[in-house]
Amino acid sequence: MIRKLWLAGFCFIGVFAAIARADDIVLMESPVKVTATLHPLLEGGTEARIAVHNGPVAQLVSSTLNGASSTNAGSVLRKQISWRDPYLLVHSSCSINSVRRCGGDVVFKVTDGKVIRLGDFLVTDNPTLINGRFYDSYDKLGEPVDFTIVMTDVDDALQVEPVWTWSANSAVWKIRSAHIASVHPARDWSDAEWDKYFAAVLNNAALARYCNQGDELQSLLDTVSSQLDVDHRRMLTDALSKVIPLEKPKAWRQSY
Repeated sequence: MIRKLWLAGFCFIGVFAAIARADDIVLMESPVKVTATLHPLLEGGTEARIAVHNGPVAQLVSSTLNGASSTNAGSVLRKQISWRDPYLLVHSSCSINSVRRCGGDVVFKVTDGKVIRLGDFLVTDNPTLINGRFYDSYDKLGEPVDFTIVMTDVDDALQVEPVWTWSANSAVWKIRSAHIASVHPARDWSDAEWDKYFAAVLNNAALARYCNQGDELQSLLDTVSSQLDVDHRRMLTDALSKVIPLEKPKAWRQSY
């Protein structure tokens, strides 16, 4: 049967007094100061607590450098910071042995001497920032549901763009729709076959609801209602009840 919906936790978050320590590594001086404090891990590697300074306080980003030592951690971390005026992208990652799903970019906006944390983005096939658009992944429902979210910066806050989000997923929507239309569920299906069919239904239904594509969603539900058994209809209903149209990732996701 389809794997249970899950939602994994994320990594470290924090704001602390911006008192520089003598052993801090300076990663960037301008347009905003960024430093890192290194901590060796018992299982190997190095944990870096990266501080993006904003006057008397600093925003923290946690990152684990597998295979990196304190001597080369600074050069590795500098390569993982990107300045694209007015946005600062700081990469975060977890230990390879971590059971938590994390890793991606933390985006800050730096204007008029203030630093705003816009969001924490998962690693996806797309770069985080392309031509003023921010790309993330919908992971609220966990592993079975995954599609691209496209956002823009509006008045120092990220807003989900429904048209661009729908367009970014149009190719995979068509592939899943073709699969749904071409197969005919039977009681003697193997678990793997059920998984593939229902995953296509669940992903397309969640995408349509998230993007406010009411006609597409209703058409899909009409198509599959007679094909799904009671348990799968219940699972689909439960999943869709958790999908809030155009909801921002920070509403369900902890920061790195």
